[in-house]
Amino acid sequence: MEFSRLNPYEGLCLTSADLLDEQTYHRQNLHRHALYMHSYGIVQGLQVELESRKGKYVAVISAGYGITRQGQGVELEDPKQVLLEVPKQDGEYMLWLFHVESPDEKSRRPIFDTQELAEARMVEMAAPALHGADHDHPDGVALARLNVRLGRMVHVKLPVPRAGRQARAAESYLKPRVVEFIRLSKKVMTNLFRTALVKELDLAVLNFSSALVSSEFMLIEEGTADRVLYRSAGSLISYAHDYYNSMPRTTDRVSKFTEFVRRVHAEVPGAEQGDEIWLKWFEKFERLLSPLNKISEELEKTVEAQR
Repeated sequence: MEFSRLNPYEGLCLTSADLLDEQTYHRQNLHRHALYMHSYGIVQGLQVELESRKGKYVAVISAGYGITRQGQGVELEDPKQVLLEVPKQDGEYMLWLFHVESPDEKSRRPIFDTQELAEARMVEMAAPALHGADHDHPDGVALARLNVRLGRMVHVKLPVPRAGRQARAAESYLKPRVVEFIRLSKKVMTNLFRTALVKELDLAVLNFSSALVSSEFMLIEEGTADRVLYRSAGSLISYAHDYYNSMPRTTDRVSKFTEFVRRVHAEVPGAEQGDEIWLKWFEKFERLLSPLNKISEELEKTVEAQR
């Protein structure tokens, strides 16, 4: 991109266009910096909760900050409630937060040597709006996916672009799923070791245990990138596959879960695969949490009874 900046010299007659060009130059530099250093998407906050109130839908957006694909920062200083008009056509929609500008009526001043008035300031604001998911808006920040069917609106829990690496960067919806997998797996391992079913530690057990612990430490950091979460889940499944397949027969539920793990492990995408393919695979990973939770509860009762 080629930028043009003002080149002042003695005797130069400045015009309003010159001052606007100078502003534009600095703004473009800031936008470029934001994109290359932080990428685009939600930086902090801007979580969306969809509420149904007396047949109407309200999106509650928390305060936060984001960066558009044009590099423009968009800030929502306070939480905002947005009444959503349910689209007539079924399909998937995206709630966006746009950067908008408008002349400040309070800054109106006389135009030199005339009776006319003009605004001397521009006000920058953030404005949410709902659009079809297949429409791209480089001047906005994607906040949440909403599915409309038969007049009903549902919040689709899928990742949206995120930016920034600061201490309180926006959290991904993927992270709690990975954290829950680690928690339940550790609980299952702990209970199994308290029974006579698992008597010896082998390499698969040590590898899986180490992977759970190291992943838990890695996820302490807030704002973990979706790509890292995808790859972490894939690695955990690989270790879980080796662990459960080397385990002596325990319960029917564990045996069925082992088969589930085999299937999910067989479909782990390669490191070169894109995020869309990883997201489809992650849905299978997420479905493991329910049977894993039942195993944990079953073992908890069994272990207590054997004491």
